[in-house]
Amino acid sequence: MSRCALCNDQVKRNEDDPRLAFDFTPEQLIQSAFDQTCDSCLVILEGLRQSETPDWSFRRDIRRVYARCRSTRGSIQDTLRLEVYYVDDRPKLELEYYSLQAHPWKGILPRTSISGHPLSSQASDWVLSLLEQCKQWHTSCQHSARPLLPKRVILLNSTGVPHITARLFEPINQRSPYVALSHCWGMQQKCITTKTSIKQRKANIPWKTIPKTFQEVMQLALKLGFRYIWIDSLCIVQDDSEDWEVQSSLMSEIYQNAVLTLSATSAAGDNEGCCSNNILRPPLEITLPEDIGACQIAVRNPLQHWDAHTANELQDYFPLLTRGWAFQERLLSPRVLHICKSELVWECREASLCECGSLGQNESPGGTYHHAVENSQEEKLLHDIAQQGLADRMHSLELEQPGIDPLLPTTEREGQGDVDAPPAYEDIVPASRTNSSLSSDVIVGPSTNDEDILAFAAQSNVPIYEDLTQADEADLKDCPELVFHFHRVVEKYSALRLTRPTDRLPALSGLCKRVQHLRNNFLAGLWSDSICYDLLWRVDTIDLCSETNGARSLDYRGPTWSWISVNSPVSYWSDITNFRDPYVPQSYGPGHWHNLAPKAIEYTAAGAHADKIEMAVTVPGQNPFGTVTSAILTISASATIGTLRYTYDPHWLGGGGQHDPVRYKLEIEIARQDAKENIEVPFHADYSLGAPGPSNVPDEAKLTLLLIHPKVCLVLRPAARDVAPMVVNGIVAWERVGIARISDALVMYYRIDWMSGSEVRKFHIV
Repeated sequence: MSRCALCNDQVKRNEDDPRLAFDFTPEQLIQSAFDQTCDSCLVILEGLRQSETPDWSFRRDIRRVYARCRSTRGSIQDTLRLEVYYVDDRPKLELEYYSLQAHPWKGILPRTSISGHPLSSQASDWVLSLLEQCKQWHTSCQHSARPLLPKRVILLNSTGVPHITARLFEPINQRSPYVALSHCWGMQQKCITTKTSIKQRKANIPWKTIPKTFQEVMQLALKLGFRYIWIDSLCIVQDDSEDWEVQSSLMSEIYQNAVLTLSATSAAGDNEGCCSNNILRPPLEITLPEDIGACQIAVRNPLQHWDAHTANELQDYFPLLTRGWAFQERLLSPRVLHICKSELVWECREASLCECGSLGQNESPGGTYHHAVENSQEEKLLHDIAQQGLADRMHSLELEQPGIDPLLPTTEREGQGDVDAPPAYEDIVPASRTNSSLSSDVIVGPSTNDEDILAFAAQSNVPIYEDLTQADEADLKDCPELVFHFHRVVEKYSALRLTRPTDRLPALSGLCKRVQHLRNNFLAGLWSDSICYDLLWRVDTIDLCSETNGARSLDYRGPTWSWISVNSPVSYWSDITNFRDPYVPQSYGPGHWHNLAPKAIEYTAAGAHADKIEMAVTVPGQNPFGTVTSAILTISASATIGTLRYTYDPHWLGGGGQHDPVRYKLEIEIARQDAKENIEVPFHADYSLGAPGPSNVPDEAKLTLLLIHPKVCLVLRPAARDVAPMVVNGIVAWERVGIARISDALVMYYRIDWMSGSEVRKFHIV
């Protein structure tokens, strides 16, 4: 029997299709359901008919319906969904069909029913069941059953709503399970603890003065069996700078030790409430004709999930996920219960579940972070051993074969100058660095996975040649994965919002403290043991909607060499995993094909001498991960001069000769074939350089490019205080205004030596 021409019996038309999609008018669906006797169309029709309200009729008010099913989001396959468009300008109606049984009916998949309200018995039973399973079976989530209480908590007592009492309690070395709250403060913060109110708070916090969000999470905590709850605005004395600094530095311990973090994910402020804004209609079980078969199908409005929304849409549905402080609270907590407008979502280090069963992710962000940290201890140990072993073996080889450079290609080591033919071009500049094979006389290294190869090399007196053009990219990392994981954390965190821009470091301090035992010194958002990697951040898109309209802030937030100094999201280049790539092709002439072989450049990249970089950071208090008052980075490396060029787009702001405030060009002069020429280098400005103010960089300004990586330079200019240049230790200070990276095409195919006019200089960067 042929399939339905309209819905294809809810089966993909081709196995390779990402999903099944079809659309129809009311007349087309009715005809297919009755004239063509399609069961699938009849089920869709009955769902639409029985979902009608006095405000709309399917036949009268609907213009067109778009259907889709069998698409995949993460680990979840979507059930049948409809987007219903009216004949007038009313907002579209969305419907989700799901099976009430354990098995699907065609493209209609099983889903669970939701509790309907977070304070219902069904909701608390769901949470307590997951909590018990997590405690019993999830080894990654285990911690003390009776953790040490924080310095202050809210003590709750109840004989039933509204007979709930709350007061601020200061335990002394007392152990007991507690929950913590993660929330958006909102524009009005009336319920806080201050120096003048703390005494009254210890006696009693009147229920009527507690904002709605706090009231509801307190009720939920009691329903789940917890008497203690930690809320930052009440448990930290907000106008006591010393108490705020100390307690904010303990965020790591507070959230890690909480049995559960209650997250008011859909509330934009404390006065909104997080449990009482359920705006969804209850699900509707469809009544179907008997001849369709024994199937139970329901229709409801689809529930919103953050994995299906863009970053910009999160503010409307899940405002807490756009906030900077909540980022570390989510990652540090062993368990998080998200209270959303339509359902509850459970996250722990080994699972991620929602009530309706449609969340397209298995692992939570907190679980990803926890496992990355746990894996880093062993990885760092192996990496350190491998690096030391490689250094010892290289030194031994140099002693055994004096006068032979183990980094030279094999042909040059053997002194074979009269070879018959040039090597194939792909042997010099291959299209890929993966799937390489090892020759009998060249060993690729170093790699933490190549101990046997290294041992063979040492026994056989085979020099180790770091063949960066052929080695697998994963084997070329010169530092543990934890370094690059921190970069990914910074990328996500820098895109989030903070009420106070000065909180950019304190709001990340808990995560930094969590990995301190694996790292070295923390330096204003960077780490000293990976300083040259951490310096290579860039701004891809300048945020013109920030509080400074894209300009550099007048208030000091941190050194210009740190990402904390900018108002825009930052990114890192994922392919820069080592500083052992000091090769650029030489120019070549007739009869000199062998000069195509890589030659070590004679310039000094700071990344190759990270141990000689000097750093000085001053913090106002005792928290090394908190606010910075001053910082200086001293680097000696090759530097050259470039010229800034504004770009002009006739479509920007209606034309009028206005320059583009987010795109700039950078030109450098190079020597090539006994002549001078200018080339354009890809350049990322840290802020809108043309914005008026003390940080303005005029068109055609001369800037300095400081070589950090063979292909990456920090772009600097002399720092200024008022009008006069800033001086540090008698030397003019510099500030970063952007970053530049020479393209692989310019180096590999056009033989561009972008640092040909450079000289080694010393810079104090502030």
